[in-house]
Amino acid sequence: MTCELVIFDWAGTLIDHGCRAPLVAFLDAFEACGLPIDEATARKPMGAHKRDHVVEILGEPAVADRARSSLGRAPDDAMVEQIYETFTKRLLDVLPSHATPIPGVVATLQELQARGLSLGGTTGYTRQMMDRVQPLAEEAGVRLDAVLCADEVPQSRPAPWACFRIAELLGRYPLHGAVKVGDTPADMAEGKNAGMRTVGISATGNEVGLDEAALAALPDGERAERIDAAYARLTAAGADAVLASVSDLPAWIDATAR
Repeated sequence: MTCELVIFDWAGTLIDHGCRAPLVAFLDAFEACGLPIDEATARKPMGAHKRDHVVEILGEPAVADRARSSLGRAPDDAMVEQIYETFTKRLLDVLPSHATPIPGVVATLQELQARGLSLGGTTGYTRQMMDRVQPLAEEAGVRLDAVLCADEVPQSRPAPWACFRIAELLGRYPLHGAVKVGDTPADMAEGKNAGMRTVGISATGNEVGLDEAALAALPDGERAERIDAAYARLTAAGADAVLASVSDLPAWIDATAR
């Protein structure tokens, strides 16, 4: 199938190996609220609008029970806003240090653009958040034709509206010939709901959750085990293919062209 449009996620897919910036901010925000959470809990809804992400974590039965027992109150809108505000402040602080392109991304984007493909981006970040990280990523070579943020559409992932809007802006249709690339189940749902083929990114993304150095430092067997687990989760979420990194995308596009 001919591909004319690729829509990428950002953190864990194009930049921020291991999707570390939002993790740090979520852990700090819940800790500050008196409701500490572990990394697995923080990562579970990754890819959603970050306010929705807070809502989903507070909706976890174990977290909600601890809120009642430790804080003396059930999760409510006020708690959501308190945590989201703290998260946002912390994220804005850490984002500039997590704008580095994942190895191979810049060369891959340049290759796809040289082929005449249109490249878009969607993200769970708001425009305020992206304004901190996108200029730095662009200076490093991560340049897309259109980017839409979570607060620039009526509903963020898993809704397809951002993908539809990018297709409209870039004049590319039908979307069954386009590809959505991302590192979370939310990315896969967004792409599927838009009628796109979906490609999951395993090794560099949220489902493994390690920066480049930490991933390389793992024993071979443990590294393979973690990447295999990410592969399984993304496949279960509806990925048509799962690649280790964006660097593998041009070969996959060639292999699936007809």
